[in-house]
Amino acid sequence: MRRTALITFIIFATTLLVGKVSFGTIYIEIEKIRYEGDAELIKDVENNSDLLRKYRSTQKIWVNIAENSYLMIEEPDKGNDLIEKYGKLKYKERHYTLDYGLNFAWDGTDIPSERIYDNYTSDEPNYIFYKGKLVKKVRLTMPDGDKKKAHIYAYMYYDTADEEQTNAYIQEIESSDMPQEDKDREIQAAREALDKKAVKYLEWIWVDEDNNELQIFLRKHESTQNTKTEYNVLKISVDRDFEDRIFEKTLSDFKVKVIKG
Repeated sequence: MRRTALITFIIFATTLLVGKVSFGTIYIEIEKIRYEGDAELIKDVENNSDLLRKYRSTQKIWVNIAENSYLMIEEPDKGNDLIEKYGKLKYKERHYTLDYGLNFAWDGTDIPSERIYDNYTSDEPNYIFYKGKLVKKVRLTMPDGDKKKAHIYAYMYYDTADEEQTNAYIQEIESSDMPQEDKDREIQAAREALDKKAVKYLEWIWVDEDNNELQIFLRKHESTQNTKTEYNVLKISVDRDFEDRIFEKTLSDFKVKVIKG
């Protein structure tokens, strides 16, 4: 099975599931730009763009919240050889990875790691503010000229194995008999090393006219030491411009293959 790795793009929170929004369907188009290169250049991609490798793609997302259905299709722009066209589909409680090369819909429903936790419809969404901080309140002008309010959050995501290893090392240092000054230095170094491995996020979260955070990002930056990925929402359609049969029609184009554990 050919699989394309995707650094998690994270969009909706559980608020969509508990009635804090009044709409039932959403269609979103996202411009995704991934930069790769030297760590110092990555810190300022705007001015160093010509010195970095750049990969563009477009994501299209359809969600029917009431029916628990979700479809994301990512297609690379010309010159992007980092990924191939692929998709994720959740329909009638089944979870599929869409392989456009083999024309297979890989059904991974029975394997936890293959299930889709999409934040639009999931009981276990993949959108979590990891000790996120509200950095700023802004008003964004969308590509169609519409102005939307947004709250900018900053947070970091740590790989579970890295975090557990670091915490175990810190505990070992704390219980050792070395001088406190040395302990503090070792612990600080361990925490800084962990932070370097973390994925850092900035997210512009959509705020409605009643000042409710809808947990839909309008813009997102995802950074590691040598990469930066920008997600810019180009279009949001709520309860309109929606194909009711998009999930069923998409699945019908693929031959289903069940992944067995």
